[in-house]
Amino acid sequence: MNVTLRAPEKTDFSVLAALRNDAAVQRQLMIEPRQYSPAQVRAWIRRRTGDAKGAFWVIDRGGPCGFVQLTQVDRERGTADLGICLVRAVRGKGVAAEAMGLLEAHAKKKLRCKTLTLRVLSVNHRAIALYGKLKFRILETKRRHHFDGAHWRDVVFMEKALR
Repeated sequence: MNVTLRAPEKTDFSVLAALRNDAAVQRQLMIEPRQYSPAQVRAWIRRRTGDAKGAFWVIDRGGPCGFVQLTQVDRERGTADLGICLVRAVRGKGVAAEAMGLLEAHAKKKLRCKTLTLRVLSVNHRAIALYGKLKFRILETKRRHHFDGAHWRDVVFMEKALR
């Protein structure tokens, strides 16, 4: 089944809300670990989709299975930060790599991005391996950079030049 990126629809809400409220996902995305109400999730979706310096898409593979986003898009410098989040059922099945390829093409063609950056916890070995396969390079690892509510975590900063 092919992966597509598309604007969020009302029928995606349950998947996006579940991801937003998943404690393990929150730790991996380095966001404040807490539960978000339906109104807060809707406000988050509105912020992401309405951000003039960003982009937000649902990853669809026969139904919603995650999201990708670009934030801090700087058209003059040609840079953007990216994030990706998938439901557990599709992890390790090539969905992330395909979605990232689509995201990169859009970032380059439509947003004139030359470089994408990301942050990932150093303990997220699967993600770091994927990003390496996708030609992201490690810029630096900041020790004890993120507090997840229980522990200080090292964060790996990576970038990819879009050609």
